[in-house]
Amino acid sequence: MLYVYIKYKLLYRLNVKCQEKKGKIKIKFDFIFFCVKINFVRMNNFAIGIPTINRSDLLNQALFLYFKNFPNTEIFIIDNGNQDIRSRDHLFKIIKPGENLGVSKSWNLLCDEIFKQHSHALILNDDIELGVSEGSIKSFINNYTFDLSRCYTQFHLSSFILSKSCFSEFRFDEDFYPAYYEDRDMLYRLKLANRSVVENYLLNPHIFRNSQTISSQGGDPSINKDFNKLTELYIKKWGGPPNEEKYTTPYNK
Repeated sequence: MLYVYIKYKLLYRLNVKCQEKKGKIKIKFDFIFFCVKINFVRMNNFAIGIPTINRSDLLNQALFLYFKNFPNTEIFIIDNGNQDIRSRDHLFKIIKPGENLGVSKSWNLLCDEIFKQHSHALILNDDIELGVSEGSIKSFINNYTFDLSRCYTQFHLSSFILSKSCFSEFRFDEDFYPAYYEDRDMLYRLKLANRSVVENYLLNPHIFRNSQTISSQGGDPSINKDFNKLTELYIKKWGGPPNEEKYTTPYNK
C-alpha cells in the first residue's frame, strides 16, 4: 500500500487588482509560487498503537526513537489525558477521546483503527521503549503464523502483536476498567480456544519501566484504586485468580 503526503511552502502570492481610471481599466498581477514536495511511502503490513494517560514525558522519549526506527509505519496514539505529545507530519495520528477510556477500550479502539488497513497491530505501553527496526517486525510477521505474540512474561503485556483475524473473534473485555486484568483475561480466553500465543524476545523492551502510569513520581496512583475490585471481578468471571482458574466459560455459564 502506498501512502502519499505532500509538503508545500508558499514562496510568492498572486493578487489581481482591477482599477478604472479615465475610461481605461488597469489590471495588476502579483504572482504566487509554491514549492511542492510529494513523498510516496509504502506502508508496512502492521501499525503501532500506544495508549497514554499521564506519561507524555516518557512517551515523547519513545516517539523520538520510533520516528527513526519506524519511518514507514503508521503510528496511532490514544491520548486519554489531553497531553502535549511529540508529532510528525506523516503516518501519525493522535486520538483525543476527551476522557480516560481505560486500557481495554483504548486497545480495542486502536485495533479498530489499525485493522482498517493493516493485518497486524503492534501495541506498546507508553512507559517502555522497544529498540527494534520496522524491518525486523515486518520479517517476523511475514515468516511466522500466530494469533498473539508477546514479550517475555517478566515484561507483562507491555509489548505485543495481535493479528486481525484473532481480534475479529476476541476483543478486550472493557469491564476491566480502568486497568489491570484485561491482559490476563485475554490470554486465558485465547488459551481456552487453543489459539497460538507465543513469546518473542524481539518484543522485549530495551527500556522497561513497570507501571509508571500509577507511579507517585509523575504518575497518578489513584488509577490503582480499583485493583482489588478488578481482582474480584476476574475471580468471579473465571472461578479463581490467574493460573488458578476453574471455569472454562465466563462466569461458568
